Amino acid sequence: MSDRLFPLLVGLTLLDLGFVHATGVVDALWLSPMWALALLAPILRRLQRHTLHRVGWNGCVLVVFALLVHHATTSGLLHMLEDGLVLAVLCQVHLLNNVGERQRPDLVFFNSFLIAFVTSFFAPDAAWSLLFVAHAFVLVPALQLHCLTRSTKGLDSRALRELLRGSFRRTLAIGLATALAFVTLPRDFRRQGWLGDALGRQALGTGLAERIQLDDEHAQKLDDEIVLRITPANGGTVEVPTHWRTSAFTWFDGSSWAPQDAAQLGSRLATDKPFELRPDGSLGRDPARPDLPTATWHVVVADLGQGRVPLPLHSIRVRPEAVDELLLDPRSDGGVRVLARSDEVPRHLTFDATTTNAVARVRPSPRVREVMTQLPERVPAMVATLAQQLRAALPGDADELTLAAGCSDWLQQNRRYQLPGGPGFARNLGEFLLGSGAGHCEYFATALALLLRVQGVPCRVAGGWLAFEHQPGTNTIVVRGKHAHAWVEVLADDGAWHTVDATPAADVQTGTTESTSTWSWLRQRLDAIWRSITGFDQNARSLWLDTLLHLPTRHPVALALLLAIVAAVVYLRRRRRQTLPTIVELHRAMRAAGLSLRDGETPRELLVRAAHRDLEPAVRARLCAAASAHERSRYGGQPVATP
Repeated sequence: MSDRLFPLLVGLTLLDLGFVHATGVVDALWLSPMWALALLAPILRRLQRHTLHRVGWNGCVLVVFALLVHHATTSGLLHMLEDGLVLAVLCQVHLLNNVGERQRPDLVFFNSFLIAFVTSFFAPDAAWSLLFVAHAFVLVPALQLHCLTRSTKGLDSRALRELLRGSFRRTLAIGLATALAFVTLPRDFRRQGWLGDALGRQALGTGLAERIQLDDEHAQKLDDEIVLRITPANGGTVEVPTHWRTSAFTWFDGSSWAPQDAAQLGSRLATDKPFELRPDGSLGRDPARPDLPTATWHVVVADLGQGRVPLPLHSIRVRPEAVDELLLDPRSDGGVRVLARSDEVPRHLTFDATTTNAVARVRPSPRVREVMTQLPERVPAMVATLAQQLRAALPGDADELTLAAGCSDWLQQNRRYQLPGGPGFARNLGEFLLGSGAGHCEYFATALALLLRVQGVPCRVAGGWLAFEHQPGTNTIVVRGKHAHAWVEVLADDGAWHTVDATPAADVQTGTTESTSTWSWLRQRLDAIWRSITGFDQNARSLWLDTLLHLPTRHPVALALLLAIVAAVVYLRRRRRQTLPTIVELHRAMRAAGLSLRDGETPRELLVRAAHRDLEPAVRARLCAAASAHERSRYGGQPVATP
């Protein structure tokens, strides 16, 4: 392996570590020694000839590998992704520090590509994309240099510079071709890929999923993309309901919540008053009190996600605009799922939702109360102790709603809100209940549900969106991806469901992990640019094409400036091509010697004048070689002797 190739291999390894760090999956403590070993690789490489170094190095690698195996066998699938990424960068650092002069770095190239490919599924944001661009500009010249050094003895500095310039142009051409294909052939970036489906890592913290997973400690990125727009049909945005539910979860196994299942309850009508199909294609259910006023909200859903319609708890009517294109399927938990008449579930939905202040009531069976108070096999000991303390502080005749309000208030006042991956985030529900770690909305909702169920209060966890952000200059509430939320619904004795949210409202609306630093602001801007790129759909493509077609009439100055830049680039390239390489090298040699041609002076006469100057031998030899090459290319003369 050529020594000139090794710095590029170090660069690839550092970029691989950056890929893994960008996922937010691996703790920085694991990556710190990897960074150090990669940076020290040029020094450690010199120690390969020593037996003690080889024995110590391989012994340490075996120890780390044994620790990873032990961690994987004891933690199961919980940290499978983290252990796999650590193993990948460990192999890359090991290969980098053990590639010798007679060894081929093929495994370094392959492992680097593999790390970039795998991490793309878990860090598809601006940071990963910038790293990928840098990776391309390092990988292409590294591969080309490796191929050339295998067929030749070596490359001088001049040939190396030409190789790097050529590789840069090729990589840039590949990138431009990729961008052109991206613009002309847009893809559906919202569709979840096969790997994402297999792993099921999406959580309510940054989106909606079929299950709530509490065992995901990895950092989550706040998504500012708008998913809902809610406009009152009459009145102001102050009256817009804050909680828009999509799913209800009843079964808790200690680490995750499963959605409500009608088969488990014995009937699809066991817990909520069902919607019925109306002749106009809408869904409706009779209000508890027809004499009370109602309110209607015009809702635009940008992305249906799992195909569920977000609705307030006490909705009595759902009327979609495109009735002929889809079907509305009432669910057993009082929600609504969208079914397409074609094979593909629609991404967008516009509908009107009508709500009332009257609480709908059902007659829950003993089976419903049993399911809604069921506890997992292992409940943190803190739950029963805390529930007794909170119950003792309330009146003896306190009903379900009073108990729920007391537990909710205590959690809001005594537990801290934090997103996963932030400083002080709880590693499990027990740490959150003890107060040794902070938690997100799913921890607050789970803690409240357990505190109520251990006291025999039937309840369930609801997932959906928080609506609180007013769009300036409009009468509209916007809901973003980061506003996904979880809360609790309590079943009172009279059969009515009530929303109880234990998460501190101020914290969940502001997000305590957001920073106002310059770096944080820059990253947010880059993420916004990347979201605009990944959101490039057919509408954006049509807008771009329309802008290009009408550029001469709408922006003539910009078009003239663009044409001038293109003409200047073409002119400079043609002029450079017309200049012989021997002339370019002669001018460079003269600049290195501090000389220039006088009027009417030939290169031979310049060499005579240079002979009277005190020049370094290398500079003098380069000047003589450049003059000789120039003379041969122009006149076919004999080589010029060094003066």
